[in-house]
Amino acid sequence: MSQSVRSDILAVLDAERRSMGMPSPSGDVVVERTVEGSECRIVFASCPVEEIDELIRRERDAAVAGGYSLEWKYYGHDMPIDLPERLVAAGFEADDEEEVLVLPLDEASLATLDEFDRFDIRIVRDERDLADYAEVSREIGRRNVEEERRSLALELKERQNEMSIHIAYVDGEPVACGRVYFRTGGSYAELTGGRTKIAHRRKGYFTALVASRLLEARDRGRTHAFVDALPTSAPILRKQGFQFVTRTRPFVLEPK
Repeated sequence: MSQSVRSDILAVLDAERRSMGMPSPSGDVVVERTVEGSECRIVFASCPVEEIDELIRRERDAAVAGGYSLEWKYYGHDMPIDLPERLVAAGFEADDEEEVLVLPLDEASLATLDEFDRFDIRIVRDERDLADYAEVSREIGRRNVEEERRSLALELKERQNEMSIHIAYVDGEPVACGRVYFRTGGSYAELTGGRTKIAHRRKGYFTALVASRLLEARDRGRTHAFVDALPTSAPILRKQGFQFVTRTRPFVLEPK
C-alpha cells in the first residue's frame, strides 16, 4: 500500500470514527455508549495539546461519578504522540495493542469468498439466539458473558440496522461467532468480536465468519471493511487481503 493510499484511508477512517458515536457537549470527543449505559468508549478526540490533560481528567471524573467503564481508543496517528503516557498517568490501564487492517470490498477482494458456502453460518435475528453467542464466549473463558449478552440484546432491539451477529454451527452446535457494525452515514463496515471454541480452531470457522460478514457488508453497500486485529488474528486477515494502515490500543478505566 502506497503512502498516499494509506493517508487517504486514514482520512476516511477518521471520518468514520467521528460518525461512530455522539459528540460530547463540548464537541472535542466522540463517544459510543452501550444502550444500558454501563460502558463508554471514546473513539475520537480533538483538542489543542495544551487542553488534553484537562479533557482526560474531565472524562475520567465523569466515568467515576457515573459508575461506568471508560475505554479510550488511541490510534497510532492520533495527537499528541504522548497521549498514551498521559492516559496512564491519569489512571487508565493499557490493553493489548492491535493492528488496524482495511480491505476494499471490490470484486477482486471478494472473488474467493464463495468457497465458504459449505459452512453453516446464520445471522442472529432474535434475542433468544444470543444464548448461542454466549455459549461460545463462555467456553473460551470470556468474562462478563451475561452482561454482554444483555447489552447485545438491547442493541439488537434498539440498533438492529447498525449491527449483525454471525454464528457458525456444526451439527447444530454453535462453534464460532463474530459481529459486524454498520454506522449510520458511514461507508465502512467494522468487524469485531471474532471467537471460536477451542476444539474447533484451525478448521476455517474464523475465516468463514469473516467471509460471511464481508458479503453482508458488500450487500449493504459498504465500500471497505476494517478490523482492529490482535496478533492471533492479524495473519489470518492478511491472507484474505486485509492491509495494515495503523495501530490502535485501548486504554481502560474501570469505576471503583
